[in-house]
Amino acid sequence: MSLSEPVAAVTAGRLSPVDLTERMLAAIEATEPHLNAYAAIMADEARARAAELARGAARGPLHGIPVGVKDLIDTAAVRTAYGSPMFADHVPSRDAEAVRRLRDAGVVILGKHTTHELAWGGRTDSAFFGPTHNPYRPGRIPGGSSGGSAASVVAGSSLGAVGSDTAGSVRIPAALSGCVGFKPSRGLIPLDGVLPLAPSLDHLGVLAGTVDDAALLASALTGSPATGLAATPRVGWLGGWFDAVLAPEVRAALAATRARLEEHGVQAEDVVVPDEPRMPEAVLNRIVAEAGAFHRDAFERDPALFGPDIAELMHMAPRTAEQADLDEAAIARTTAFVAQALGAYDVLAGATVPITAPPIGTMTVEVGGREWPIELVLTRLTSLFNAAGLPAVSVPVALADGLPVGLQLAGTAGRDGAVLDAARLVERLTPPLPRPSFAERSAT
Repeated sequence: MSLSEPVAAVTAGRLSPVDLTERMLAAIEATEPHLNAYAAIMADEARARAAELARGAARGPLHGIPVGVKDLIDTAAVRTAYGSPMFADHVPSRDAEAVRRLRDAGVVILGKHTTHELAWGGRTDSAFFGPTHNPYRPGRIPGGSSGGSAASVVAGSSLGAVGSDTAGSVRIPAALSGCVGFKPSRGLIPLDGVLPLAPSLDHLGVLAGTVDDAALLASALTGSPATGLAATPRVGWLGGWFDAVLAPEVRAALAATRARLEEHGVQAEDVVVPDEPRMPEAVLNRIVAEAGAFHRDAFERDPALFGPDIAELMHMAPRTAEQADLDEAAIARTTAFVAQALGAYDVLAGATVPITAPPIGTMTVEVGGREWPIELVLTRLTSLFNAAGLPAVSVPVALADGLPVGLQLAGTAGRDGAVLDAARLVERLTPPLPRPSFAERSAT
């Protein structure tokens, strides 16, 4: 069931928020043994909220709709651990602004979705709380750091979710797990009450089963309209540096998607992104600098409270001023090229992630005849849109050997509705992915 269907049913009085919430709690109970998508399940709070909403008039556009919130985003009186044992007993006294807006829109919060530790990674593979599994294939990662959100949405244990996105942490799990992930333009969703990772790159975003669902959630959080494109979009198809590192199955899926769009009259033209070999590392280096500064004191007090991959990042030598200048110059050149290209096109399109979901525990992957650090591959095609602050969405377009592939669309800052409308068109012209089944599955 999509989010949009129960919105209509609850509004018309055909479905009670109480019955809908009970259905979702049952789904959580059925799927969690396979997924580990929830860091905390707020069953009592959800039931009380649903009963309150069932007794009163409609509160907002999402009245009675059960959703999840990433465990990086504060919820009053409910543990928010940020995926870290350092915050295992952290109970915020107030909601994050995004959560307040959700409540004002009438949602029922089901619980806190799992995140990669401190949101500092793309795998949602916790050394302390266990890994989250891909809904299409247990034993594979769901992506991250909003991995629990994507896994839950695809599994049907929440109708939508709010996640954070610093280098692709909404779009990466959406692509690898098979749902829609939308990161609005920088600043449209306030970050008050969200643990920072890299403040110059941090965004909040939404995950949902369809583009319309994502638009409904985003509209409740931003107050912005969910549409904005009047005609068939002009699409710049990103090549050159952008598609130089793609697994063959991802390349084939994207080529088939482009051919299908063009058959239906979509204008897609090649945009060759100049080679920028430093770019993939440049954004991650900025994250290491900003996140390292934020967590330095805590790490030095008690390094045992940090997992091994984050401890390795904390032990990295600080980048020199010269290295920082080179990184920022590479980011500036690439974002400037993207901005220039958007002067000629409504949206830019390309793969969201260069690979399909690798096995849990994978730290390097071979793509294009070279071995790459996993985080470098996962964030390669998403992070530049964080650096530029542009709206970007991932839409599922295919299964490759049973694992999802996502198409990423990005647009001009402030034209979020145009990006969503282009995504709606892609969704309409793309056969929906078959839903994963959880019957008699084991996490192996």
